[in-house]
Amino acid sequence: MNVPSSLPDERSRPRDFRLWILLSALAGAFLSHLVLARAFGPLSGAARDSWGVAFSLFGLLTLSGGLVVWAIWLARGMAPHWGIGVAIAAAGILMRLPYFGAGPMLEDDHYRYLLDGAMVARGFNPYTLSPQNLLGELPPALTGLVDAGRGVIEAINFPDLRSIYPGSAQALFAIAHWIAPWKLDGLRLVIFSAEAVTAILIWHWLRSNGGSMLMGALYWCNPLMAFCLTGQAHIDAALAPPVLLALLAASRNRALAAGIGLGLAVGVKLWPLLLAPLLARALWPDRRRLFLFSLGLGSITLLTCGPLLWASLSAQAGLTAYAGGWSINNAPFAWLSFLFFQGFGPGTGELVLRAAIVGVAAGASLTIGLRSGKGSAGLVGRASILAGLLFYLSPAQFPWYAAWFLPLAAASGSWVLIFGAVGLPIYFLFFPLAAAGLRDIHSYGLAALHLAPLFGAIALHERLGAREVKR
Repeated sequence: MNVPSSLPDERSRPRDFRLWILLSALAGAFLSHLVLARAFGPLSGAARDSWGVAFSLFGLLTLSGGLVVWAIWLARGMAPHWGIGVAIAAAGILMRLPYFGAGPMLEDDHYRYLLDGAMVARGFNPYTLSPQNLLGELPPALTGLVDAGRGVIEAINFPDLRSIYPGSAQALFAIAHWIAPWKLDGLRLVIFSAEAVTAILIWHWLRSNGGSMLMGALYWCNPLMAFCLTGQAHIDAALAPPVLLALLAASRNRALAAGIGLGLAVGVKLWPLLLAPLLARALWPDRRRLFLFSLGLGSITLLTCGPLLWASLSAQAGLTAYAGGWSINNAPFAWLSFLFFQGFGPGTGELVLRAAIVGVAAGASLTIGLRSGKGSAGLVGRASILAGLLFYLSPAQFPWYAAWFLPLAAASGSWVLIFGAVGLPIYFLFFPLAAAGLRDIHSYGLAALHLAPLFGAIALHERLGAREVKR
């Protein structure tokens, strides 16, 4: 979806003025990351319970993110110039560099990544033992691993649960371990590389379809992405490259490559499987291509996800716990959860609600995916809509989950989704409220505020009509 504009033609404004605003916004984003890395890198994860820290994160990421999006919006009609491309590429790199050598940026998910990477790199199955098990009695083969990483293992959240991450993610964790064993910067290097590949693929897609290279900056220079992905080292950064490659392959009728790419994406997080109808529709009605796509997708998915799904059938499975109980930063889900609790009772209400969400997601996958599109641009546009819808259906809406849809939104010019992500840093206000025993204020109230930019963009789109903003 593209937000139209009733504003005067932006090309009538002095180009230097728009360029000055863009460069100022990028410089401000870099400075905000420099401040975040220096101020919060040395702090422990418990520091996020402080109101000062939470408001600083919320304010800096929301303000800098909003300014970058606004600046690119103003500059969208500017003629392409290599100097602007260099400035955008450099700004994205500079925004991420301060995090190398810094602390964990108030996050603890990476501890699990480090353990899984060590297990895989040394030939052990990461789904067999929980961190809690590893800290107990062990077979001799694991003693050296646990001794080397004991501090990391003791810091893992939900230590009673086994790993939730599929095979593609596990391979990346192992690569990070080979680069720098038990070190956060090894993960950051892998994730930074994934972000850089994503940016290159977005620019390739834009160039191939006549889009503005400025749209790539909406991902590469997005302050929230730089902080949550390279800064906090979230593996969601690895989703976009295989998804974009799968879409690119499908648009060129390379069916086997499309299936393999999508299978690798499913091996990072499971939800890209819902993009399968979209890619299959792009290859329709060639039966040979559909067979090759299914073969590639099925074999890679089985390889990357089979061990995780098998392990989820036994106790202490992280995947089962996540699917059945995780929810955060999603006020509409909290409201519905309360209503379903009243209607169906404890336990059953939550199960019915989550089953209904899965049904809606599957229906959306078929409805959006099986529609005929208009070339490669239509393919990535529908993919961005579906990815955005799946994010907003998800009971857990962590800000780094915006990596599900922002690369696709940037590649397709989906301004509604781009503006919608600006409010996601409201998530960080959860922690001081939870520490004060007031988590319901966030869950049922404040979390709804991150939807304001999304609904504002939708309202603008509906009010001004369907005129595109492509110049």
